[in-house]
Order: sequence, then structure tokens, then C-alpha cells
Amino acid sequence: MRDNPTPFYYYYYRHPSFRYELMKTLVLGLGNELYGDDAVGIHVVRKLREDFEKTEKTDKWPEDLELEECSLSGLALLEVIVDYKNLVIIDTIKKEKPLTGKIHLLEKKDLRHIPGPSPHYVSIPQSLDLGKKLGLTVPSKIKIIAVEAKNQYNLGEGLTEEMTMAIPAIVKEVKKVLQELT
Repeated sequence: MRDNPTPFYYYYYRHPSFRYELMKTLVLGLGNELYGDDAVGIHVVRKLREDFEKTEKTDKWPEDLELEECSLSGLALLEVIVDYKNLVIIDTIKKEKPLTGKIHLLEKKDLRHIPGPSPHYVSIPQSLDLGKKLGLTVPSKIKIIAVEAKNQYNLGEGLTEEMTMAIPAIVKEVKKVLQELT
């Protein structure tokens, strides 16, 4: 056994004998379905998937599109987002006086490197920076569709009526962002 074995990911990501193609676009719906409106990202991805399955291949959807529901946060997200060129995140945003369903379009530069609820939490920008330092391929274009929500910390399944009514507008915004990215 060697003293310093080369990890497998080195060969997977960098070694020329591996043919590796970057996936193009990931739409990532974040949230927790146990916390009401916090699950809006998950519900939007489900609606997008439904729309995608109903359309024909000639419609204007990116060729290499992946739709993913996710309840992970922090550093665990790095494993989900690695190997994509474009990333669109749908998640709730905390505001002092939220208007449920109000949409904010943000980019990576708009996110702060803020600590989370514990010292073990890593923010999205910190995860991306760490991925780069590890030599991983992280998305170069990132858009965040942040949705205001009043009911994102109350235990209870299902979206409020206000948030349910906002889903078509959020889906429309995601489709607009996807056209701009491709």
C-alpha cells in the first residue's frame, strides 16, 4: 500500500483517460416539505417536470436540463451541484416583512458569505469556493430565484394558498432564466 494514494476523484475529474462531459444546466428546488412554504422550490421543480413531460422535444427547453428536488443545505449541496455549467436555485428568502410569493432574482455575487445557524453550516458561496479549491467543476453561471414566504418556519405540510397561487409566476421566471442561460 502506498503512503499517499491518489484519490479516485483525481482520476474521475482530471485524468485524461476518463472522457468527461460537463452537464449543462441544473434547476435545483430547495426546501423542506415539513415546513410549509419553505418547500416552494420543491413544488416548482415538480411543476416544471410536469410541464417538461407534456411538451415536445422541439419546445424551448435546454438540451441538457436536469430538474432536482433537494432538502439538503450547506456543504452537502456541493455533491449535488458539481459537474454542472449552469445552476438555477429556487428557494425561500428570509425578509423582515415578507410578501408571500414575491420573487427576487439573484446571482452568486448577491449572496453573502454568512454563517448559518451553527458553526458547522457552510453557505452556498462558501461551498462553491471550497469546490473550486478541491479542483471540482462547479457551476460558472448561477441564478437564484428567491421567493419571500411568511410561513417558512412553521411545522406543517403543504403550501399556503398564497404560495400555491404564486407557483405559476415562479415557474414562468425559471423558464425565462433558462432561456437567458442557454
